[in-house]
Amino acid sequence: MNQIYTVDDVAKLLDVSVKTIRRYIYAGKISANKIGGQWRITQEQVENYLNQSASKTCCSTNTIHEDDFCIFMDTDYFTSDDKLQLCTIVDYYVEDTESIVKMSQVLSRVVTEDGLNGGKAQYNYVYDEPLKRARFVLWGNPTFMTKASMLLQAFEGDEVNA
Repeated sequence: MNQIYTVDDVAKLLDVSVKTIRRYIYAGKISANKIGGQWRITQEQVENYLNQSASKTCCSTNTIHEDDFCIFMDTDYFTSDDKLQLCTIVDYYVEDTESIVKMSQVLSRVVTEDGLNGGKAQYNYVYDEPLKRARFVLWGNPTFMTKASMLLQAFEGDEVNA
């Protein structure tokens, strides 16, 4: 069954303001439906937004700097009330960006999974084309990391069903 969220729910899930979610809806970045005068957003619509924004972070090496992830990790972007938080880097060597999109979709589902991480897990990635490597940074509580690690094991083999 497809979970249905309010604007407030999605704002908490993505760790942004309600105003930002409304701007995303009006700009067409997030699809939403009006029901009884209130915006409602399905789990699928949230995942579509996350997949689109994740694919936009994919970039060529001429825009990647060695300290990009240090800057990314040193910001206030990572805040949580969780007592224990983990951060890891995942390097994924692939011949085509389609595989990266599949991995991003898997991570998007884990990030938005209700009750798994309280909406506080995050990930980001960049693609280094000459190296054929996507570098993902994952951040969240141990429950999120465990689930993400288990699902990423499928990418060790040749067959991946996202």
